[in-house]
Amino acid sequence: MVMKQPRTSEDIERIRERIIEAALSIIIEEGFSCLTMRRLGSRLHMSAPNLYNFFKSKEEIYISIVIKGFQMLHDELEKAVDSSSDPAKRAHAMLETYVRFGMTNKSYYDIMFTMPTPKYNDYVNTPYERLSAVEYKISMDIARLAMDALRDLRKGDASLSAEDVIHDIIKIWSMLHGMVSLANSNIIGYVASDIEKTHSRILDEIVGQYWN
Repeated sequence: MVMKQPRTSEDIERIRERIIEAALSIIIEEGFSCLTMRRLGSRLHMSAPNLYNFFKSKEEIYISIVIKGFQMLHDELEKAVDSSSDPAKRAHAMLETYVRFGMTNKSYYDIMFTMPTPKYNDYVNTPYERLSAVEYKISMDIARLAMDALRDLRKGDASLSAEDVIHDIIKIWSMLHGMVSLANSNIIGYVASDIEKTHSRILDEIVGQYWN
């Protein structure tokens, strides 16, 4: 009788990634309420009990998806931060990175920013608060990267307050989210013949608004 070799850590990680991607597809295609271990197992041709060898629950799977999405965005933004010492060029790279992330990772972006899926506050005082706090920390790190970039752009403005920074970040974020949403829904193509050129001009204008 041939003994089955135990899975390596790489094997386990690959299976966990397959589970995460399948769960992501179910949420996007059918909605968060349709994510169940049974449905997930059927899609992966795995038994529901076998899934529990890799994740304790569908909540753990879902939160792991959100953590992965925010970590991907954070890593890309850090690269943009390191791409230039010039505040204007650095800010432009960060804005471009956000829009590109949203357009090339549509499923993750929708779960992170568009769909009414559970967020950190929904898990406070639950068994999943600690795991969800990982996602919350990464998202707040992203916010800090954005606020630091804005402060660098406006270093000559002595009147800049913390409230001003938050106000401007939300204003810029709203514009970027609109750009991503219009592109992902294919609506912008009806009025803009060159989407990339249009986006680039808008980002130039955003940076120019704050850079003296």
